[in-house]
Amino acid sequence: MKKHIIAAAMVCVGGLTSCNLLENDASVPEAVKQQFSKIYPTIKTAEWDQEGDLFEAEFKISGRERTALFSADGTLNRFSEEIEEQHLPQAILEKLQANYNNLNVSEVLRVQQQNKTYYLVELDRKQEKDILLRFDKNGQLMEQEPVLLEQTSLVSNPVAAAAKPKLVKELGQPEAQWELPDQLREISGIALVQENLMACVQDEDGLIFLYDLEKKKVVNQIAFAGPGDYEGIVLVGDTAYVLRSDGTLYEVPAFQTGKAKAVTYPSQLQANLDTEGLAYDKANKRLLIGYKAEDSSLKEAKGIYAFSLSTKKFEPTPVLSILLKQAGLESNKPKQGALSDLLQASSLEMNPATGTLVLLDSPNKQLLSISEDGKVQQVYKLDKQVLRQPEGLAFGQQGEMFIASEGSKKVSGLLVKYPAKLP
Repeated sequence: MKKHIIAAAMVCVGGLTSCNLLENDASVPEAVKQQFSKIYPTIKTAEWDQEGDLFEAEFKISGRERTALFSADGTLNRFSEEIEEQHLPQAILEKLQANYNNLNVSEVLRVQQQNKTYYLVELDRKQEKDILLRFDKNGQLMEQEPVLLEQTSLVSNPVAAAAKPKLVKELGQPEAQWELPDQLREISGIALVQENLMACVQDEDGLIFLYDLEKKKVVNQIAFAGPGDYEGIVLVGDTAYVLRSDGTLYEVPAFQTGKAKAVTYPSQLQANLDTEGLAYDKANKRLLIGYKAEDSSLKEAKGIYAFSLSTKKFEPTPVLSILLKQAGLESNKPKQGALSDLLQASSLEMNPATGTLVLLDSPNKQLLSISEDGKVQQVYKLDKQVLRQPEGLAFGQQGEMFIASEGSKKVSGLLVKYPAKLP
């Protein structure tokens, strides 16, 4: 069987240590063959490899190579397909053009594994070893993975290292800003209703304020609960969800009418987490919840919890864990050695333009984009002179970003806007 460097590297990525070409499919478990026939009923011929306890079929559809990797019980673990370079996501094409324009792309695979999609790109260096790049679906280079053969890596490879993006950057200055009225001095959460209309909550009152960006004033306020420490707001259609700092959620149907009674969901999370971040994960029909304090169930990580919009229940364990000892967080200075202070979620948001989870950390004055497996992809340092106490985060549909900063007795609350730039 023909083995490309890109296919062999998939073995390394999957943690496999051996590969034996099978003379025929007699050694392939019946459960594997049955599942293969069920998934690919039109494929009559396939070549099989045994990789440890796994079995891989290599076959072609419409002249292009495919591979399917199965467990002995017939479970499909990984699927890959050869694609043309032009069918890569635009973000990947742009990075190849910017960083590897002098190299030719010799092979591209799209890989699906554990409900995630990533791309392998093989670059031809003629007289030297080829380079293999691994990107996630959002175009982020996954340089920490061992994706090159013979114990090389993207980090140690000089060409890839030269293209390694800077992890920590300055966010820069906003393109627009609004000084907020007194009732939003303690603004804590924001959500863009439509162009030029922002829904806001603040620390004390159970009210949703509608702030008009053109008129520069509050045009409506909707009561949903009594006084409380309200921290986050997201919109799902015409329903607003508001998060209180003790983890309690409020569902406010048809919130702009102010007529529907809010539904309260008492927190099922650990007490005293100081929950402030709330995001709408549309792809998984859930709300994501971030917090600032220490989680006793996690020793060296911060978790992202979830509230299912289908069952209207809290997930008992985090759906995402972010290790605190990783690049991008080490420069933060925890108080009295409190590791949990390295990352404190003041707000969460899914960037609709990229699908990336973005976390606003007010105490450490930074924004972070987080991958699906909990890695810090990018850190943006915030200007303390502009954002005194950044608490709220929202995105427009094109990726433009809004940050709300709480005021003080002498300083008004502030809302600022940045152009689309986050990954």
